[in-house]
Amino acid sequence: MHLMTSTYLSIRDADRVLNEFRLIVPDLPTSIRSILRTCTSVQPKSISSGVYYHLGLKTNLLRYVELWLCTCDFDSLQLYINVDGLSMSRSSSQHLWPVLGRIVAPRLSDVFMIGIYGGNTKPAQFNEISADTISEIKEMTETGLLSVRFNKYIAIKLSAVICDAPARSDVRYTVNHNGKAGCDRCVVNGRRLDGKMTFPNGEYTLRTDDSFRNQTQYIHHKGHSLFESLSIDMILTFPLDPMHMVYLGVTKKLVTLWIELGHKRLKNMNSCVIRTINKLISRCVESTPSDFPRKCRTLDYLSVWKASECRLFLLYLGPVILQNILPESLYINFKCLALSMYLLAHPKFYNRVTESVRMDLRNFLREYEWCYGCENLVYNVHSLQHLLDDVLAHGPLDSFSAFPFESYMRQIKQSVRSGYSVAKQAAQRYAEQMSFCDRLQVDISTNDNPVIGMADSRKQVIMFRNSQIKSFHPDNVVVVKGKPGLITDIQDSGLLRFRQFTDPQNYFTDPFPSTDIGIFKCSVVSSAYSWVSIRDVDCKCMSINCVNHLVIVPLLHTVI
Repeated sequence: MHLMTSTYLSIRDADRVLNEFRLIVPDLPTSIRSILRTCTSVQPKSISSGVYYHLGLKTNLLRYVELWLCTCDFDSLQLYINVDGLSMSRSSSQHLWPVLGRIVAPRLSDVFMIGIYGGNTKPAQFNEISADTISEIKEMTETGLLSVRFNKYIAIKLSAVICDAPARSDVRYTVNHNGKAGCDRCVVNGRRLDGKMTFPNGEYTLRTDDSFRNQTQYIHHKGHSLFESLSIDMILTFPLDPMHMVYLGVTKKLVTLWIELGHKRLKNMNSCVIRTINKLISRCVESTPSDFPRKCRTLDYLSVWKASECRLFLLYLGPVILQNILPESLYINFKCLALSMYLLAHPKFYNRVTESVRMDLRNFLREYEWCYGCENLVYNVHSLQHLLDDVLAHGPLDSFSAFPFESYMRQIKQSVRSGYSVAKQAAQRYAEQMSFCDRLQVDISTNDNPVIGMADSRKQVIMFRNSQIKSFHPDNVVVVKGKPGLITDIQDSGLLRFRQFTDPQNYFTDPFPSTDIGIFKCSVVSSAYSWVSIRDVDCKCMSINCVNHLVIVPLLHTVI
């Protein structure tokens, strides 16, 4: 099983290897299919534009429920669902549309597959691929999920359906986001300018669950979704996805506009500014902690930036390296967006700064229009003013993003070994994996028993929440009891040698002191040290090297 899943060996080659082992162990089966226990009970469901395989929601939920009930007692689950398309290759017309799920409370589960559609086009009727899932949700919402093993019913709540804008409009049967009535949250009428659908700044009537179900703005709707049969809010249950909207959408849009202004030599921008930004980004590669799956590439590669690079640039690098580089009006506008998103993503402050962030986002939109023109008020930019409602409903910004689902999509793509019956292959590979899951690997937000390892004879590593603290740069910057500093040694007992910065200052004071949210400007580290416990560490940080100082920024996923 490990040989097949880790190397994606073909069935024929695996059978050949197995036959060689049969010379030593004659009782081995003649085909790898017997070991893999390839599932043949997953039956296809023919729909109008392709085929759909339903693997089951209840089955996936029970795996986690019965695992978790062994160690703790709980009465309810909160569930996220994701629907999105996956193109197999640029040269292939075959498309996969997985229906994915994830439990978000009482614990966080891995992403699992509920069903998968395959065809040469996207589904003609999304109600056809969501019908089985919605039927299961409706049943479990009414009666609960029964664990026979523990003789206990668990209440199930569908908390969010996470999609990018095109998939969200397909699932809800509304017009596309680039349509005249394309905004998911308000009844603004778009205007086409320079070949783009734009949405003017202003205050507009917000959509509600009732107005959506009654189709009050009829030009916004293209039909009725089966999700309307559930007792959910048809607006807030479908949050705006930060990954696609904020990081891939607005961040890329802003940087693209800077490059265009540089080429046209407008707004005090020129090619020299772009080259300077590229140099500063390159310098930040060595100071980027291992927590980030990708280092940020220069603006020359903007068209192929991944969402994780956009997030790194917006929340951490950009506000620091662009100061005194971008023209002042453009920098102030960018900083307003970056700080607003950082606060909305902050586990401690997201629900304390709602009104100030709402005002900041409105100011951002007004200044954005002045800087870049009304022809650039596209859907993603307009939707920023509605994002706060989703944060209030679902929690910090990244808690309802599509990042974990997009990561799982790569696994699905890798599990397909040929271009024939791709949906069937993906469904069978998932069924095989589940048959071998004796123990699920579940992400738990806290780690009370730190694990210490050795990177080599001199470099130690200790686990810290969802991260690693190391005794060497760039993974040794932390805040201990409110004080920033460096970890220079880790003992086997778990004690950390901590050297504190002696001159922590505010990096900015407007609109509030940066130290209030743990962002420091430092330049001198003390030669003295103290030994601290891992439990004394507030968070891990990223240090961004400026000319005469470091800027210390907490990594949001390590803050609790």
